[in-house]
Amino acid sequence: MLDKTLPQQTVGYLRQVLGEGAVRMAPARAAAQLPYFIQEAYGLLTGTLLGRPLTIAFVKGRESLSAQQISQHTKQIGELFQTPVIVALPAIAPGERKQLIQQGIAFVVPGRQLFAPGMGMILSERYGTEPQRAAEIASPATQALLIWFLNQHPVSDTWHPFEAAAALGYAGMTATRAVRELLQFELFELEERGRAKYLKLTDSRHALWEKAKPFLRTPVIKTLWTYDRSILALAGSRFAGESALARLTMLNEPQQPVIAITSEAAQQSRQDGIFFEPRQLADAIAVQVWRYIPNMLVKEKIVDPLSLWLSLQHNTDDRIQMALDDIEENFRW
Repeated sequence: MLDKTLPQQTVGYLRQVLGEGAVRMAPARAAAQLPYFIQEAYGLLTGTLLGRPLTIAFVKGRESLSAQQISQHTKQIGELFQTPVIVALPAIAPGERKQLIQQGIAFVVPGRQLFAPGMGMILSERYGTEPQRAAEIASPATQALLIWFLNQHPVSDTWHPFEAAAALGYAGMTATRAVRELLQFELFELEERGRAKYLKLTDSRHALWEKAKPFLRTPVIKTLWTYDRSILALAGSRFAGESALARLTMLNEPQQPVIAITSEAAQQSRQDGIFFEPRQLADAIAVQVWRYIPNMLVKEKIVDPLSLWLSLQHNTDDRIQMALDDIEENFRW
């Protein structure tokens, strides 16, 4: 089921900037005719924008999709509904925005930006004012690199991010964009030694974490459910959520185990015959699909504590919030 928050925010934003009666939208009943993977990745509304037919595709769970994938998906959606398509995103990293614009993909980030040149609409962030960087979101690679530094790197003022990026499985171009974002967010300073580029920490590691928080998001894209317990032995999987929290704090084990895997691992598991359900099942295993590798701590059976904190920071359970406080207090800064 499509989360109501993003559609409401998007329609509200469009009405705010274009006029109260500018947007008329309804659930897209024909969406069932689309390939399953598109139905999984997007929620759809169809209707009119300023009297012109339009379909809005809302990215579910902040699915990590490339601009090329989004372009292919919106083409299929547009062909089905015979309308222009605007992709709605809850947040966007600088590199992601650039790629969408280069691909000519119409998109909207509520309260931030509307880019739909095909419909004659390009609205700058905050109605033409300078963007507030605190509202920017780090890309998955950037976040993974920062978390890796805080979790694994020896206490040092200077480090080589490209070596860490390679260890995390990121190619050179992705690493370069991640380093650029870390500098743009003013989390590090650049130090060049000949041709080599290093990042220099200008404050304590704890201060870095606090400064970085506004740019970071939950690593969880979505949660799937399965009865197949072989998923617990999947290479690269780690205990996550309350299962990981119980291993780090005094919190009790949850009734249903929670693990984390990557999107690639989830896809391979399906091909290997593991069946997943998108809705919660009693007595099933909760499988979180992450934006970056959950096995950053190679020797541990749980996800790293800082990513765990990010995944649960908005949980309203007081017990969990107290446990998260313990994680931060006990972390080796």
